[in-house]
Amino acid sequence: MLSVRATDYLETIYLLSLRHDTVGISQVAAQRDVTIPTARSGVIRLKRNGLVRQERYGKVVLTEEGRLQAAEIYRTHTLLFRFLHDTLGVERERADTEACRLEHDLSADTVARLVEFMEKDR
Repeated sequence: MLSVRATDYLETIYLLSLRHDTVGISQVAAQRDVTIPTARSGVIRLKRNGLVRQERYGKVVLTEEGRLQAAEIYRTHTLLFRFLHDTLGVERERADTEACRLEHDLSADTVARLVEFMEKDR
C-alpha cells in the first residue's frame, strides 16, 4: 500500500507523462511545488516499489505496474472531481483539492458504487 504522498507523486508523474515525451525530476518538483531533492526522494520511494524506473539523473519512466496504478488513481480522482464539481456544484479548485483528499481514503467498494452512480447520471 502506497502512502498518500507516494500516490500523489505517482499521479503527478502519470499526468506529466501524458503531456510530455519524457519526465524529469525538475518537472515533478515544479508540479508538486517542492524542491528537487524532495521530488527525488519521492521518486526513489516509487522506484523501490517497482512503479518507476530512473537512471541516475535520468528521466523518470513509469513501469507497466506504475502506469496501471497511476491510471486507476487518476480515474478515481477524475470521478470524484466530477461528482463534487458537476453533481454537487463545488467550485472547481476546491473540488479538485477535495477529490485529491478523498481518493486516498475511499474504499474500492465505495469507489465502485460511485462509478455506478455516475454512470447512471450520464
